[in-house]
Amino acid sequence: MDALLNSVPEILDGLNAKPGATVPTFPIILGYSINEYHKLTNVPAPQIMRDGQKIAEAQLYLAKKFKLPFVITIADLNVIGEAYGAKLTYMPEVIPVHETPAIRGLEEIDKLEAKNPRQDGRMPQVIKAAGIFAQKFNEKGNLYFGGCEGPITAAGSVWGVENLMRNMIKNPEAVHKVLSSVTDTIIAFLNAQMEAGVLAVGLAEPTASSTCISPQFFQEFEVPYLKKITRKVNSPAFLLHVCGESQNIVDKVSKISNILIFSVDKVDLRQAKKQIGNRFVCLLGNVSTGIMRRGTPADVENAVRVCLQEGAFSEPRGKCILSTGCDIGPGTPPANIEALLRAGKTLGKFS
Repeated sequence: MDALLNSVPEILDGLNAKPGATVPTFPIILGYSINEYHKLTNVPAPQIMRDGQKIAEAQLYLAKKFKLPFVITIADLNVIGEAYGAKLTYMPEVIPVHETPAIRGLEEIDKLEAKNPRQDGRMPQVIKAAGIFAQKFNEKGNLYFGGCEGPITAAGSVWGVENLMRNMIKNPEAVHKVLSSVTDTIIAFLNAQMEAGVLAVGLAEPTASSTCISPQFFQEFEVPYLKKITRKVNSPAFLLHVCGESQNIVDKVSKISNILIFSVDKVDLRQAKKQIGNRFVCLLGNVSTGIMRRGTPADVENAVRVCLQEGAFSEPRGKCILSTGCDIGPGTPPANIEALLRAGKTLGKFS
């Protein structure tokens, strides 16, 4: 982890609240990058998402446009589910949406087998994007991550979110079987991206938020699999993104070894820092994507000011990355992204 942090000295200074340093700042631009690259090139979104070269180009285009220090291979949250056989609806301009799960009945669960990330679905193209990042975004000061959906989000794509959640109560053994299979796939998939050259990896896990499941179910159905992933994936550190309500799981996440960055949405940043305590876990967030999409640059600046005061400038100072609470939506005005970055630079300086 030290080698990873030392590769981005300015970011490290900001995380440590070094006088004169600024709070690291970048928005989450996953699916947004697909839509923007489509508008730039007129290449249909399905074609972009099935081509690792174009996945990488979409992120690199925005990184250059907005001078961002961060890219990640993940663009949508159904890559693993689709590899298992889930059906997606592809649209011409934006990322696909989940249509039908890969399995319906309990009898199919015992037949589940982990998928090969170098052969199945779109996973090989994501690995290709990881390799391109390692070649074209490897300047000192840049972070280039691999990524995929987390275990509960992947399991929801494979079995259907409603089925998964209902059976957390009715048939937890079946839920664990699905989670075990997708976790093995996640481990192989992330390791393949590490082998392609990315610095570290991230997991997007919105279905594990307290908006969807209780903190008790998070402990039972999420924590064991996150621990397995962080043990078996050869990454020096992990980013975990959970949008929605996640205040009541901050403490649980911060106790999992090697989770360096916890990307949050609907949480009180000041309270979250108290929950983390002395553990070196950095919060990432949490300017509202609604403000980013529908507000003015002044609205964005006001939201940034609140995030800075409650996050990076609250005690202990630092340990925060200014970002959005989730992936910014298609159609978000570039002026609002520029306002976020500008406000982070001008308002986020440590004295």
